[in-house]
Order: sequence, then C-alpha cells, then structure tokens
Amino acid sequence: MSISAAEKAELALTQEQLECVRRVLRDVVPGHRAWAFGSRVINAPEARTRLKPHSDLDLALEGQALKPQQWYVLREAFSESDLPMRVDVVDAMDLQVGWNIRAWPL
Repeated sequence: MSISAAEKAELALTQEQLECVRRVLRDVVPGHRAWAFGSRVINAPEARTRLKPHSDLDLALEGQALKPQQWYVLREAFSESDLPMRVDVVDAMDLQVGWNIRAWPL
C-alpha cells in the first residue's frame, strides 16, 4: 500500500471543520501523520458527484501502532466533536497492499 498526496486535490471540509480534525489529532495522537482519503478528497470535477452531505471522513494514520485504549479515545473525541459527519480512522498499515491511495495530508 502506498499513500501519495493527491495533486491539485481539495479536501471537502470547511476551514472550521479542518481545524477541528487537526485539533483532535494533535490532542489525541500527537506525533502521528494523518491523511484524508475517500470521497472527501476531490481530485477531479467528476469526483464531486460522489460526495454526499452525509459522506464520512476517512482518515489513515501513520506512526506507532495505537493501543486499543488510544483508538477508543480517538473515536470518542471525533464522536463528541462538532463535526457534522462520521469520522472513520484506520491504521495506514491495515490498508490493502497494492492500493495506491490518493490522499490529502493533514
């Protein structure tokens, strides 16, 4: 699996939402690199049609493996945040080998 920054892409979040995501990541998993991927990473005009108002935000984390308690705290922090969408977080190492994921660095 390889993650690469999507060239000329945009992340379909408001500035306020992006700051909230960054704050949660900074507070709960400092030292980890995070990437947004999936339908909220818009890298072509036709990709915008995949985005629905209820589309979740998919994040991949790179760094030291999290303990179960850390995963719980991270999920709770996103659940209790002001974000209007669900946030799904995965360990980047768990993404399928061979995938070439275009992502937006956080």
